[in-house]
Amino acid sequence: MDESQEGLIKQLYEIEGLSMRQIATRLGVCRKRISLIIKGKGKIPSPIVENIVTPYKRIIAQWYKEYPSLKAIQVYERLLPYGFKGSYPTVCLYTRKFRNKKSKAYYELEFLPGEEAQIDWMVLAGTSFGTVYGFVFILSYSRYLYCKFYPKQSMEFFLDGHIEAFQEVGGIVHTCRYDNLKSVVIQRKPELKLNSQFLDFSRHYGFSIYLCNVGKANEKGRVERVIRDIRNFLRVNRFDSLKDLNKKFSQWRCIRNEKVHRSTGKTPLDCLKQERLRPLPQIPYKPYRVITTSVSRTGFVSFETNRYSVPIEYCGKVCQIFAYPDQLKIVILGKTIANHSRCFDVNQKKENPLHRQRLLIKTPHFKYQRIYQLVKRMDKDVSSFLRKAENEGQDPLNIAYEIFQLLKVTSKYTLCSAVRQANNLGVYRLKLLYSLLKVPQQKESNPVYPQDQKLLKIEYHKRDLKDYDEFI
Repeated sequence: MDESQEGLIKQLYEIEGLSMRQIATRLGVCRKRISLIIKGKGKIPSPIVENIVTPYKRIIAQWYKEYPSLKAIQVYERLLPYGFKGSYPTVCLYTRKFRNKKSKAYYELEFLPGEEAQIDWMVLAGTSFGTVYGFVFILSYSRYLYCKFYPKQSMEFFLDGHIEAFQEVGGIVHTCRYDNLKSVVIQRKPELKLNSQFLDFSRHYGFSIYLCNVGKANEKGRVERVIRDIRNFLRVNRFDSLKDLNKKFSQWRCIRNEKVHRSTGKTPLDCLKQERLRPLPQIPYKPYRVITTSVSRTGFVSFETNRYSVPIEYCGKVCQIFAYPDQLKIVILGKTIANHSRCFDVNQKKENPLHRQRLLIKTPHFKYQRIYQLVKRMDKDVSSFLRKAENEGQDPLNIAYEIFQLLKVTSKYTLCSAVRQANNLGVYRLKLLYSLLKVPQQKESNPVYPQDQKLLKIEYHKRDLKDYDEFI
């Protein structure tokens, strides 16, 4: 390093006020060397360096010709067997001219209408509702952007993102470009192995899979640049929930798709009309992921730290969980035994009261109390309905039993929706639930059956017929 460059370093540090890191980036000099120069300890006369390294110039140049990425420490270790007496800093100074990084240049990629889409995941951490993952899809020709945030980045959400994107743009591209996503490629060496479920998905929609080379983000520059723009938007906005995030981002995305793009001179929305997309298939594809597990002795299956109930008669059996983006389907030997809405909290229990019907037969003396407990845990809206009905003087055990009976003629999701609507109206009556569900209220089959079931427990002593002989 000559005196002029050392003077420049001191000028940038003392007068311009730049940090050592900024100076190192600007001049291409290591920070340790800059620190020594600023402290007045870094001046090593270049003639001394040249004299020490001169006998080894030829071999060092040959090494860098064969291996351009050699580090200074590797050169130093190679020189030691040749009798080199210099120090490691001396080698660093001399080999810097070989190790200067050359600026990279790339061909500009151009695409035909409908030829390709670039796809990738992005991670948004540090939100009040946890870490979420953005599925980013951009058409390479028109630059039309689609993106949606999910609570997970597993296969079912990856497939759902594709399906939603294809439906929004109104067709399918010929090729989709990816990097080394595990949802697409399992391994690349010694031989390429793609994810079998994603291969089935690509055959269903009829698009080809293009994999970028490892560490070559420039091969999917369109999606990388748009992720940078998305991060800038997310950095200056606040979101209360995942739903709020997707709503606000959708508004920003629509505005972006209507702005003139600097490369095409047109809006992505206008260029989308020129995309030659192939039509969507007639048969829809259901996005799911299959997990094999077993039912516990208490009639639950575990999935992502949460527990979901199944009918008690399937305890101990092996089952498959079909995980969809919004629900879970539990299957044994091809038969669906339970359906649940998917929960993304942790350590929660989702239980359908009907799954415990056989246990109620075994313990009839606890039947109404057990039904009350099951129905109360079914949903927070149902629990609120029972509590407020009890405050109005109604029998909570009887109401829970009637709700339990309604589960036999309607789905759990529909029933909970009706209860939620009743809570919003502030009416905590069973008649309203029957009306909302359009289910006729059941009437007693025997008109003389007592409404007070305690009357059935009256004890009496049977009398002998001889007691009536005196009346004949």
